[in-house]
Amino acid sequence: MKRLVPTITILLVSILLVAQPAAAAVSFPDVPKSNRFHDEIQYLVSKTIISGYPNGTFAPKKEVTRAEAAIFIGRLLNLDGTKRATQFKDVGKNLSASGYISSATKEGIINGYPDGTFKPDALISRGDMAAIVDRTFDLQFTSQFLFSDVGQNMRAATSIRKISAASITAGYPDGTFKPTGNVSREQFSAFLARGLSAEFKQRSAIADTFAHDKTKQYTYGGSAGERLLTYVNSTLKISGSKLGFVWQEKDMKTGESQYFIEDENYQGFATGLLQSDYYTELLYPIETGKSWSYYQEKSTYTAVHKTVATPYKTFSNAVEVTTSTGYKNYYVKGVGLVKVIDKNGDTVSVLKGIK
Repeated sequence: MKRLVPTITILLVSILLVAQPAAAAVSFPDVPKSNRFHDEIQYLVSKTIISGYPNGTFAPKKEVTRAEAAIFIGRLLNLDGTKRATQFKDVGKNLSASGYISSATKEGIINGYPDGTFKPDALISRGDMAAIVDRTFDLQFTSQFLFSDVGQNMRAATSIRKISAASITAGYPDGTFKPTGNVSREQFSAFLARGLSAEFKQRSAIADTFAHDKTKQYTYGGSAGERLLTYVNSTLKISGSKLGFVWQEKDMKTGESQYFIEDENYQGFATGLLQSDYYTELLYPIETGKSWSYYQEKSTYTAVHKTVATPYKTFSNAVEVTTSTGYKNYYVKGVGLVKVIDKNGDTVSVLKGIK
């Protein structure tokens, strides 16, 4: 995929512009504002998806059980939580989570075990959490990047890559995901909030991100025409499933739009048009002279800290990537792609504004 050069055009459909989370008037003594997940917890409490305990605490470090996960997901999806008998021999009708367990299993969000049990008090692993979140949000895209500790035959492998592509997690800086680790209440809150909100997805970006900011709009010009980039929650359906959060690139002249995703973790940064292969924009770590290939095209880091002038501003810290086809692409940390020049030196795409 050539960045920001239209190849697949989809007519503009009804979309839900990404709304910013509203602050909730909730305070837990054990969740100070210094807690990195403070806002995510408040956001979910305001939506009555998650709650604190009768003693006024939230217990952010407490690990989540399968029963609790069913409750949180049930509230998020507005499932029937009425206590009742279930198909599981270890989930009686008087268990507080019985209704949500019954509803969530019926919807295929969470499953029981072959022996007819549910194990409501068992702790949720990060791998199980990935599978549950994937099904909850019906995620459509799979990251091209692999985690070093997630084998392709692992039961939750695809779901883990899907929540990575959805900017719900980037894994750990060492390239791992730690699928067998348990999940705390604050971590589960963060995963759910990122599934619901672009602002929280943005907060999950890696420290040295080269992807676009999901909370901003970008205007580009150049020979490819003037385009407006907006991160949206699209209602467009492919194979019967809603796209969800994607980047919309609108041609300001024709009014037509195409949609793409940005896939970034500690291994690299890639983009992909709908029903198309990913194009690896950057491979981390960034080192001058480092190369990678996409089919017959080879890309090489030819400069860092490059000065690049755009109508928006002049950047002094751009990374220059030169392709074997003669294109030069310029990326800026925290901003994204700012300029594309073809083999003749003509500007194909250039950043004009951010708001």
